[in-house]
Amino acid sequence: MYALENIRVCNLGAYIAGGLCGALLADMGADVVKVETLTGDPFRQMASAFLAYNHGEKSIAVNLTQKEGRQVVYKLAERSDVFSENFRPGISEKLGVDYESIRKVKPNIIYVSILGHGSTGPYRTWPGFDPLLQARGGIMAGQGGKGNQPVYQRIAVSDYAAAMLGSYGAMLALYVRNRTGQGQHVETSLTNGVISIQSGEFLDYEGIPRKERGGVDIKGKSATCRLYRAKDDWLFVLCDKAAHWRQLCKVLGLENLMEGPRFKTDKARQTNDAALAAILESTFAKKPAAAWLKELEDAGVPCAPQMTLEGMASDPHYNANDLICAHQHPIHGRVTELALAAKLHDTPGKVFRPALLLGEYTDEVLAELGYTPQEIADLKARRIVAGHNRD
Repeated sequence: MYALENIRVCNLGAYIAGGLCGALLADMGADVVKVETLTGDPFRQMASAFLAYNHGEKSIAVNLTQKEGRQVVYKLAERSDVFSENFRPGISEKLGVDYESIRKVKPNIIYVSILGHGSTGPYRTWPGFDPLLQARGGIMAGQGGKGNQPVYQRIAVSDYAAAMLGSYGAMLALYVRNRTGQGQHVETSLTNGVISIQSGEFLDYEGIPRKERGGVDIKGKSATCRLYRAKDDWLFVLCDKAAHWRQLCKVLGLENLMEGPRFKTDKARQTNDAALAAILESTFAKKPAAAWLKELEDAGVPCAPQMTLEGMASDPHYNANDLICAHQHPIHGRVTELALAAKLHDTPGKVFRPALLLGEYTDEVLAELGYTPQEIADLKARRIVAGHNRD
């Protein structure tokens, strides 16, 4: 049994947030049908990105600008528990797939909207893409640090957070429906996402100590919580206890630092942070990273190697925890990707299938909705739907 077994989802979402929201539900056993345009999710042009954010979903291609195409989606909605989309404000109404329209065919539907900036406010119609939200949402300024140039994050942080909030909201609404029988409209946005991952930064009260720790070349929070370049590679050291600091000094052969007035106490180390970082930097550069890591681990000092994504994919720990999975894709061959990060021991999920070809499930899903082979062929001929024949 899977946590979302027998839950059906009609997902009109695209790009990262819209696609990944559906994939997260599919991972937990939901039957997710991804409805794409006849040309497909724009992210299909970026094959690797599309594969990462749409696994587990069944793709069908439908022309929503035509009445017959909307009828296909209404039939999907009628049998679905969750309906999700991430259109720009006004588009779902124009296409006839907004909450009020879908609720007419399925009164207790859970309708999830993942917007750029929300449905109200002066920015509601503005473009909502992660780099814009990183700038407007304070991520770049926070990483760069006060008075410094902002720093762009390569990871689409607001998209990922919005997808998680969307799937989280869907499951909360399903829980409420199980108790009340009532569906509802769930709304989140990239703005909500970029703010939610900075909850600690938004905390404020009179007299709160503010530490601007950003920087254009930031390597950590302090000299004792920082990246260091060893002779051949990087490693990270984190000394959050006095015992860790003492052990670090012993490993590095810098016992004199433990008694010197500049570094003896935590407060003194904070005052002389730059000087301490310079000393540790020159010391770590004398030996290979693996040698330092072995000595630090043996001494009980928290530390970690700097790893690449390729290294992580073959790392025994990640594989022992089933964080990497593999599939056979009809075009790309063997595809490895992230597996489930949330582990439910009694009702585990799994990545059921890779993100497949545009419209690969069109025939199968339409047949489930009651369309005959002749009707499906006619819809294809008139460009109402498109897709591969999986037979």
